[in-house]
Amino acid sequence: MLNDLKWNYSLDFSEMDKKELVYEIYNRPWGYFKTVLLSDFAQAKILCVYPKGKLSLQEHKFREEHWVIIKGNGRMTIGDSQKLLNEGDYIYIPKGCKHTIENISDNNNLYISEVQLGTYFGEDDIIRYEDIYNRI
Repeated sequence: MLNDLKWNYSLDFSEMDKKELVYEIYNRPWGYFKTVLLSDFAQAKILCVYPKGKLSLQEHKFREEHWVIIKGNGRMTIGDSQKLLNEGDYIYIPKGCKHTIENISDNNNLYISEVQLGTYFGEDDIIRYEDIYNRI
């Protein structure tokens, strides 16, 4: 699995057991995410947010996040501001900044590339403030 590998520029991903890679997909009530890189200094994910799905209003103490909207449209709250996001938009989320995103489409998935930079990337670094799925 990817979280057992140390970063190596010469890593041949074609040699990896594809059965193990499927376990790097994590289902959530809002959709799913797939980890594509995990190292001591970064984690990269692809997020899929289902129509009308919404991530919890959250913050992180140990990582910053960089998002690029790959496909679809979303409404993001970051700090006290709201912003509509479209394909190709980039957003920077500093450590300790409350944020959420909602897929505003009735029919289409929202895809986000997320790169996390920091010292710790565990799911227990999610501090939730609001959640439509009652995970607080």
